[in-house]
Amino acid sequence: MPTRDEICSVVESYVKHLGDHDVDRLVSLFADDAVQHEPLGVRTYRGVDEIRAFDVENAKVAFSVSRHSPIVVSGRYAATQLRVQREGMPAFLAADLFEFDDDGRIVALSVVIDPAARA
Repeated sequence: MPTRDEICSVVESYVKHLGDHDVDRLVSLFADDAVQHEPLGVRTYRGVDEIRAFDVENAKVAFSVSRHSPIVVSGRYAATQLRVQREGMPAFLAADLFEFDDDGRIVALSVVIDPAARA
């Protein structure tokens, strides 16, 4: 199982690559059979090919993202809040819950998006 420091490093890399719109580096953080729920309860992407396709489309949207809260780690799970800013919209918060495999790769990501939660 990855250490707390390793998990925090992956979460920091995730935020950086998401904000930089670097799809290749972003997708490299995921296990091949990872699952991404974004937004949670609405859409699920299974495997790196579907996650990559989502991230390619997402990267076409001009937005910035930064970590809004500390990274909380419990075993193989981590959670953090992200501040999302899009031009023409007030900034809002998203809560991301990660699950990691023994190699420190993301196997599940659930994103709770709430545009009414102002940052």
